[in-house]
Amino acid sequence: MKAMIAIPALCLAMNAAAGCPVTHPREQPVIPDAAVASKQEMHRAQLAAEQYLLQGKAYLECGLMNRRQYSQLLSQLEMFSEQYNNEVIEYQIRRQMVAENDQAGVLPVTGRSAD
Repeated sequence: MKAMIAIPALCLAMNAAAGCPVTHPREQPVIPDAAVASKQEMHRAQLAAEQYLLQGKAYLECGLMNRRQYSQLLSQLEMFSEQYNNEVIEYQIRRQMVAENDQAGVLPVTGRSAD
């Protein structure tokens, strides 16, 4: 009897999954450390973050998850977005500081004299 119930349920689940154009976003992209990241690294991170968040949003809209799973994925996406945004802000602050130092003619601190 359980098999008779399980087979149609499995078929319905497979059909629902087939209707979703994206897969569940499993692995978060690596967010570079803004203190040492290059412009290229931050650009690659931006592209990866955008793709990850768009995939997550599309998967949320598929309606394949129960409420707990939906909330968990939404929370995961929000936390990732916040972490990424914090690194971007830190990177922009660092770039601004470097640009201001370059304009003022200030040499970076190296522990050596400028002689």
